Amino acid sequence: MENLQLVLLFLGAIAIIAVLVHGFWSIRKQQPKGYKQSPMTDINRERRDADGFDNDGIGEVRVVKVAADDATNNDSVATVNDGVAKFSATSEPAIKENAFELTQTPQEKVTKTRVEPSLSTENPEFAEQAPVQESLFATEEMTSEQTVTAPVQQANEAQIQAHNQAYSENAQAVAAPQEAAPTQELGEPQDVLVLHVVAKDGEELHGAELLPCLLTLNFKYGDMNIFHRHEDNAGTGKVLFSMANMVKPGVFDPDNMEQFTTQGVVLFMTLPCYGDALMNFSIMLNSAHQIADDLGGEVLDGGRDTWLESTKQNYIQRIRALA
Repeated sequence: MENLQLVLLFLGAIAIIAVLVHGFWSIRKQQPKGYKQSPMTDINRERRDADGFDNDGIGEVRVVKVAADDATNNDSVATVNDGVAKFSATSEPAIKENAFELTQTPQEKVTKTRVEPSLSTENPEFAEQAPVQESLFATEEMTSEQTVTAPVQQANEAQIQAHNQAYSENAQAVAAPQEAAPTQELGEPQDVLVLHVVAKDGEELHGAELLPCLLTLNFKYGDMNIFHRHEDNAGTGKVLFSMANMVKPGVFDPDNMEQFTTQGVVLFMTLPCYGDALMNFSIMLNSAHQIADDLGGEVLDGGRDTWLESTKQNYIQRIRALA
């Protein structure tokens, strides 16, 4: 078995050597003759023609000195500098003359433009013709603009007049009931509806809690130093009902509400009143209940008795009797 392996290795080595030899031989065969022969041999040196070229057309190597090149470069630089100096010397006067001419030309133009608009007696015809031509152009433009804008202006005026008429009619329609409202006269009060909001036994109503509640219910401090409820929630318009202090003198001091205390407050509404009396009474009754709930009090009628449903019906009948 070992002999067989040795034989195979020997045969493989021979095969590899044969392949390498064949490869080198084929490469050597494909190369041209010029590469096979060295150009540096004495034979090639002897085979040069009269001009110094060999059989392949290659000449002898030439050595160029650096000093000669530097000298030629210096000479060329010197000639260029001389040329530049001559050009600058010859061109400077011309440039100065041109610059002088350029600086003078704008002054001549300025002087001409200054002379043209002057009103002199030498050319009166020209001075008179320019305004005439301008006036002609202006009149033509004005007439053309008038012819174009005339229909537009008429249409706009018609629309404006129609709009003004409609606005005046609407203003009159709105102003009619407003003018009629001030003419309404209530006359002397015939009845007064009274509600009391009192604190519980042994307690008091504090101004620090009362004032925010009144502002929430749209009360406004006003005449007679008491609070009023107006037609408008903003505190404008006629007074619907009012609220006073139950303790004499019956007034409030808004600046000292934090130190203010009382046994109760009185809400009252006179009949007849402005607006719907039933609606005004409903607002007053709801306000009284809200104050009682917020401050921990209770609602009483005009005689300081407990508020009942029968009492409410009695107040409604009094309102309807004067309606």
